Amino acid sequence: MSGLRTIKGKKDEQHLNCYVGRELCERLKAYADDKGQTLTTALERILKKYFEEVENNSKVKKLIEN
Repeated sequence: MSGLRTIKGKKDEQHLNCYVGRELCERLKAYADDKGQTLTTALERILKKYFEEVENNSKVKKLIEN
């Protein structure tokens, strides 16, 4: 798959290019600066946390339904 890097010792990464609203972009930049992170690191951590929470909520709903 194009864009994947599998160099030994490097993360398996893929390029992501998207447009977001100016206000959201400024919030992301401020968040990253506040945390001392790059935009990439901040966005990866935000997305990872979001997906984990969605998965956990889905599992809880399934347990409640059963």
